[in-house]
Amino acid sequence: MWWLAEVLVDASLLARLQRLVVVFLILIPASAHATDEVVQAPDYEKVKIRLTPADSSTPIAFSVKLAVTPSQHAFGLMFSPPLPAKSGMLFVFEDMKPRTFWMKNTPVALDMLFFDDSGRLVSLISNAKPNTMTLLHSRVAARYVLEIGGLEASRLNIKIGSRLHLPIVINGN
Repeated sequence: MWWLAEVLVDASLLARLQRLVVVFLILIPASAHATDEVVQAPDYEKVKIRLTPADSSTPIAFSVKLAVTPSQHAFGLMFSPPLPAKSGMLFVFEDMKPRTFWMKNTPVALDMLFFDDSGRLVSLISNAKPNTMTLLHSRVAARYVLEIGGLEASRLNIKIGSRLHLPIVINGN
């Protein structure tokens, strides 16, 4: 009779495992679909901008994506591949105030350049660590924020006092 008890226990265990497999098979496609929605980047207008290092008269051209809407600001460069040299994202805000960013879901190191409403570089965060939720503060008011590849500002001799050429022409999407 002991063998009958073992068979019943094994049958009960097998039935529970089958139910668990069914639940996983139902949930896996649903979670994959939810993830697909999260990584859908907003549309960004691409423009050329110019930046003149503080101790130079020769501007440097950059190809950037413009982030002008709240949803574009929130998504930023999340899930972005490595940035080519002299490219990035320019965040345009309507007002001057201290800015705070983080690197959540951003797999590449970035330099963050904070410009006032006249286009003067007033703060710089170099080589922000990828995929972190540490808040990064401009510490001073800024209207424009340019994100470029980590350590690129140093390589191009961009430092406080460098100039972003204005106006930035935004055509809209």
